Amino acid sequence: MFAEPHFQTLRTECIECTDPFLLSLADEPPDPTLVDRIRRFGQPTPLLVWENQPGRYLLLADYFTYRTLASLAIASVFCRVLAPTAPASLRYCLHILHGQAISPPSSPIMHAYLIRQASQQLSRDELLSLLPLMGYKAQYHVCEELMALLDLAPVAVRAIHQGILAPRTGKLLTLLSPEDQTSLVGLIKTYRPGGSKQFKLVEMVTELCLRHNRSIDELLGAWEQTGHQQDNHPQRLQSILHDLAALVWPERTKMEKRFQRFADAMLLPDGATLVPSTSFEDESVELRLRFANSDVLQQKWERIREVFQS
Repeated sequence: MFAEPHFQTLRTECIECTDPFLLSLADEPPDPTLVDRIRRFGQPTPLLVWENQPGRYLLLADYFTYRTLASLAIASVFCRVLAPTAPASLRYCLHILHGQAISPPSSPIMHAYLIRQASQQLSRDELLSLLPLMGYKAQYHVCEELMALLDLAPVAVRAIHQGILAPRTGKLLTLLSPEDQTSLVGLIKTYRPGGSKQFKLVEMVTELCLRHNRSIDELLGAWEQTGHQQDNHPQRLQSILHDLAALVWPERTKMEKRFQRFADAMLLPDGATLVPSTSFEDESVELRLRFANSDVLQQKWERIREVFQS
């Protein structure tokens, strides 16, 4: 049966947060916005704690808020207290739900950490029941994929936790050495590619490192020194992606250049583009015509049809 909520004001020194891993994720300076909000309005949400010893409480969630409160020398904090008899399954469920309620919500790294901790205390069915609360499918391979993120280099783990590195991209880093992971995360922090560009960057760099047995510093060091002195990071990032693509797929790059020369020689009018077959699988070419609206298309359709019929 679900335990009734028990809220209590506790002295800060009675709350413990001793896990080295969790402390490493929250060792940045407090967020100035959160500091200002707490100064003006007080503690935003109760901390989730578990009374693991009489009069001693273990912090279960929202470590960043706790550290912010401590930095302001706030002597007493408002907490939701779980009784010593609270079962482990309930503690993990409430930890997950609490993480979703705070801002920012728990990261995939926190999910991975909880799954790893829970796997040592819960049955397989209880463990899988936690995944839907996190937004994942209740499949054991999801647990394995999440926990694998914790084996990345510390700088990569922090980058995922901070939202700089996407978890999907982080999976590719498992193929690289800790040193290469650190270098690649540094590159991502510098240029901040998002979404598909980030994945493409990591995918190509990983492919080249494994193919030529070279480190990332060797691969990209020469590039950084040679040229590409564009004024802004988006341009430099685009140059990196272009150069890497030429190294990963040299034949396709040649075909793209050859096709572009052909398209340029056609002197196409505005609104017309040529598109090759996917990955240049065959010699077919697609001509695309763009019109401002359907009325313009209707006005010119008879002439276009005559051209195609001839």
